[in-house]
Amino acid sequence: MGVTPLKLLWVLLVVTTFNCLVSTSRAIDMPEGIADPEKAIKDPMYSDPVFFWRYTSRPANTREPGEYFYWPDAVIKGSPDAFLPAATGRQRAISEKALGEMAAWAEAHQSTALIVVRAGRVEFEKYWNGTTADDLLNGRALTRSVTPMLLGFAVADGKVGLDDPIGRYISEWANDRRGKVTVRQLAQNVSGLEVTPETPETQILGNKDLCLVYCGDVVRAALSYDYAIPPGTRFESAQENMQLLALVIERAMGIAIQDLLSERVWKKIGAADATFQSDRPNGTARVMCCMRATPRDWARLGVLISRDGQWQGQQVLPKGWVKTMATPSARNSSFGIGLWLGKPYDPMRTYFEGQPGVIPHSEPYLADDVRVMEGGGFRAVWMVPSHDLIIFRHGPGVPNWDHAYLVNTAIRGMKRK
Repeated sequence: MGVTPLKLLWVLLVVTTFNCLVSTSRAIDMPEGIADPEKAIKDPMYSDPVFFWRYTSRPANTREPGEYFYWPDAVIKGSPDAFLPAATGRQRAISEKALGEMAAWAEAHQSTALIVVRAGRVEFEKYWNGTTADDLLNGRALTRSVTPMLLGFAVADGKVGLDDPIGRYISEWANDRRGKVTVRQLAQNVSGLEVTPETPETQILGNKDLCLVYCGDVVRAALSYDYAIPPGTRFESAQENMQLLALVIERAMGIAIQDLLSERVWKKIGAADATFQSDRPNGTARVMCCMRATPRDWARLGVLISRDGQWQGQQVLPKGWVKTMATPSARNSSFGIGLWLGKPYDPMRTYFEGQPGVIPHSEPYLADDVRVMEGGGFRAVWMVPSHDLIIFRHGPGVPNWDHAYLVNTAIRGMKRK
């Protein structure tokens, strides 16, 4: 998505507006909960036209923003190829009844896309609410499974060791205790970096999570998170972990994360162009959230992981790396490196150790090797290698969700030979 003169004019208008607020803020009473613009504009973290453009044009539903909000794009260039073939006749492995139940349940739970792949063939594909196969769908936290895939290349190329201190690559922390966090700890969400308290978006000053999402320098934003607890002592799916992991990979490999993804994965699996959001024009990709790709390309990633990093017989991810990603971490047996794991059964899985769960499962998965790429709003790519089964669901968060339903319905519906 290009930068139009109108958008640039809007940025200038926003900055001018805030400059006016600066000159008059002493003469007005600031509403409760609103940061003083004079302090905000002088703070180096927020003296940032991109931040103020995003902040003042944020959508009513910040979890589901319109396409305009992702400007500017960090394009992941693809090499589009035909999607997987459709299963026909005896190739169908899942009963029509089961597929119908899955579709009805997905529709009732406000899904926008559902794709079911078995043995490399598409058993079911349907879209709702105006979505099409060519739309770029916001994966939200599905994005946090992508950077760990790329970590495999840095390790296989001998550029990074999993037990290296991140201060070896993040020079800003070379003499900081945060630099002693290992690459593995960062990737497994046990970095010990702070998890900031939930803060209203109306509070600008000091709101680190807001800056991580809106600021025009995502590296500076990620580096602002402080040491909180000893690394390895608590599992916390903190946003800054993946942004810092991408920084380690980029500096070790000498290539932007979107270009590494394009050359090593995206083109090789026949995917179409996709995007991260760049923090500013010609800036750094924001990778802790909101990669946008077509529904079919999200499903391609599922096939790639389910088949140990192979795509149509070609080894794309480093051999053995998927096994590393799917190995339970020491602190959380339901999480490896960038992948959630289906075992052990937890009826209400949590993202933050010691806090209430947020992902409901009505029953255990019917396979022991379920792996999940998971994003906000119950977006998910489920992979079951033992059944060569991949399911992609996209849509908003809804009540009465059951993270086990689609997978178990498909497995129960598999035809017995």
